[in-house]
Amino acid sequence: MIKGLFLENFKCFDSINLSFSTLNVLTGLNGMGKSTVMQSLLLLGQSQNSIAKDQVLSLKGKYVNLGVGQDILFEKAEKDEIGISVYTESTEEQYLFDYQPETDVLPLKNMAKKVNNSSICPAWENCLFYLSAYRIEPQFLYHIENEKEISERYFSKNGEFSIQYLKLHGGDEVINDSVLIGAKRTIADQVRSWMNLISPGVLPVITINSSSRTAELKYEYIEGREKTNSYKSVNVGFGITYVLPVVITLISAKPGDIILLENPEAHIHPKGQRILGELLAAAGAGGIQVILETHSDHILNGIRVAVKRRRLKSENTRFFYFYKDTSDSCKHKVICPVLDENGRLNEWPEGFFDEWDNALLELL
Repeated sequence: MIKGLFLENFKCFDSINLSFSTLNVLTGLNGMGKSTVMQSLLLLGQSQNSIAKDQVLSLKGKYVNLGVGQDILFEKAEKDEIGISVYTESTEEQYLFDYQPETDVLPLKNMAKKVNNSSICPAWENCLFYLSAYRIEPQFLYHIENEKEISERYFSKNGEFSIQYLKLHGGDEVINDSVLIGAKRTIADQVRSWMNLISPGVLPVITINSSSRTAELKYEYIEGREKTNSYKSVNVGFGITYVLPVVITLISAKPGDIILLENPEAHIHPKGQRILGELLAAAGAGGIQVILETHSDHILNGIRVAVKRRRLKSENTRFFYFYKDTSDSCKHKVICPVLDENGRLNEWPEGFFDEWDNALLELL
């Protein structure tokens, strides 16, 4: 699990030091630094080979493409260098990269890596799974990947290959007991159960054509004791397909996984967003670390309810509210409200999921 992150001269931050828990919620107005935090981890994740072999940070890779050096250096930086440090339960990794404005690889200037104990565990980069805000949309056909990568749960950053995974591995048992609903333990059954809570009655139906290397996604609906015809995904609500990779990723996750999610609530009804919050909490309760960026107070409330119901310990949650401090040269900073065991936060900074109350005050 990632325990901490330190950034120096990286995008909007001159320096920032963050401590993570199991379930981590990044919030704040647009452009305040949430994505920057995610991108720093993804940069190191996609650069593990280039750092080891060529001693460079790859700004373009399988997770993110951040342009060239001048696009990621803090604009008021006093030194032409960028620092990213990651701390896990077993390692401390500190990297310092030279600034080169016109290239998409930055030379490694200095590196310090320390192993804190003798236990053998996979590198955090090898446990990383990422779903971007640009997930699959309803299509007539989807590409499929080779079975080896699918078995290792590589779904691509837009989640396209999660459909193939559900078809090929839907019969596998869920490892994380905390996400289970009912007695059935297979991934397919649990995906159906959670999707049913998000959109009542929905049932994904997947067909794979190995010769054309494509997958077709349709949906059936359970109406009482009857089942409807199969409908192509393009003829069903956009949000159902958009959220499906999120549900598959969380259900199939294993203890020790690190999942980065961007806006899991996109295109989902508020009730479904709250269910997603409860699913995120359930994943965290089973030892999966989640770092998510969200604008949804319904996601927040789903997590709070799960904590109150003792489905997740309050100390295993952490909330980050990113903002600009206008009293300090508009520096990008972070406030971390603390959740208690009853799902209550110890503070509500201005701008932290308070727009509902602001609107109600105007309506009174």
